[in-house]
Amino acid sequence: MKALVYTAPRRLEMLELADPVPKDGEVLVRVRAAGVCGSDLHGFLGRSKKRVPPLILGHEFTGEVAASKDGDPGIAPGGAVAVYPIVSCGTCEYCASEREHLCPARRVYGLDFHGGLAEYAAVPSRCLVPIPASMSFVEGSLIEPLANAIHVVRRCHEVRGRTGLVYGAGPIGMLCAFVARHQGARVIIVVDRNAHRLERLKELAVDVTIDSSHGNPVASLLEQTGGRGVDFAIDAVGNAECRQNSITCTASGGTVICIGLEEEICSVDTRPVVTREVDVRGAYAYSRSDFAQALSMLDRKLLPWSRLVTKTSLAQGQAIFDDLATGNSSILKAVFEI
Repeated sequence: MKALVYTAPRRLEMLELADPVPKDGEVLVRVRAAGVCGSDLHGFLGRSKKRVPPLILGHEFTGEVAASKDGDPGIAPGGAVAVYPIVSCGTCEYCASEREHLCPARRVYGLDFHGGLAEYAAVPSRCLVPIPASMSFVEGSLIEPLANAIHVVRRCHEVRGRTGLVYGAGPIGMLCAFVARHQGARVIIVVDRNAHRLERLKELAVDVTIDSSHGNPVASLLEQTGGRGVDFAIDAVGNAECRQNSITCTASGGTVICIGLEEEICSVDTRPVVTREVDVRGAYAYSRSDFAQALSMLDRKLLPWSRLVTKTSLAQGQAIFDDLATGNSSILKAVFEI
């Protein structure tokens, strides 16, 4: 099979590899579409300890069942599927309570083993989710990142009628803004240093965009809320400045959700967390119910995905990742058609 392989920091190569051989309980999937996550870019830049080359990146992928064993319910050759890319143990307390994403033994495609930027992948049948015929493979590849955004907003508590800040206009930040708006947030403010993305985000009915390349945005953020701060903030970047500003600009009693992982260790002033009772919470991945909700939202055509996606091919992989790595790319969401 052809595969786009991460072979060294900032280096991807198109290689011919042996097709994966499914183990017991696995199904061979012919991959048709795979999205690029910010964490894939993090790995491409050599900043992810767990993404060790040579590795096929990609955990946002859909495809067709190429071969399955008799007796696999609902899994028939030719069936269109999305991949739930977290492979958990299935027996621990987290798996038993529908929190597989927190399973201590979890393994993730494109992180712990080869992912979806290839023609084929071997996938446990329990990780396959049928997608309707009305949904394209490219559209289906957005189920995973949209599920991530749904989980983040769920961690914000109630957002209806409230004001929110999204720090970072990458794919996950963009989708968090969309989900928060869909769930009734009154005002959404997005901060980023990429002017191209900020302009495009107006298509998602973002109320206010602030370009942080012109200086620290705290004063502008507070001005937008009359000095009070926002009710909830989502840090989709994950460095010290973004986390600190998210806390600083959140109103007393508000919530900050940290999902970005740009820096492993961040030094922040935690006094506002104590004196203003700002609730700082983490969010990781998604549950199966989040995944199902994302599929439902896409099936109901609630996300204007075609205006946000840039389709490309594996042969353009190096160029796409190089472009995204500049930090000034006009691409909102890159999806490889395979």
